[in-house]
Amino acid sequence: MIKKISFVYDLTDEYRTVGICSHLKDYKLCWNLNKVLNYNLIRFDDFVPEGKKTTDERYTFFYFYDQNHRNGVYLLSNKKNNIPLLEKIPEADYLLMIKGVCTEKKTKELISGIKKISNVLTVFQVEMDKIKTINSFLTELELHQLYQEKKK
Repeated sequence: MIKKISFVYDLTDEYRTVGICSHLKDYKLCWNLNKVLNYNLIRFDDFVPEGKKTTDERYTFFYFYDQNHRNGVYLLSNKKNNIPLLEKIPEADYLLMIKGVCTEKKTKELISGIKKISNVLTVFQVEMDKIKTINSFLTELELHQLYQEKKK
């Protein structure tokens, strides 16, 4: 009898996500994040999730690789024409995602740093394991980032 082994890889362990509510435009928020957090977020082509191929559902995408901490940092707009990218987090205007080792202490420091930016209404940590389709979303995000770096 043939036995099938299924393998499920949970990507949520590698990511910390922070939701940001702000009226700032994406480029202005990115500039402030670069200044406050000493990042160098660079804008790439817009992120279009699988199944959302209309031009109305393109979400701005910024990326930075932190050599010192060996983390990838993503900044995504979460809303386009009032359509949220992640439907379980409709209150967030932007998502700041950190891939790699990021302790709870570092996350709290990150949140307190973002709160210092003017016109940022609130910042909160997102519980990734509550979102059912998060693994497929994170896979798409990583593929988009790799394609953009290759294209660059």
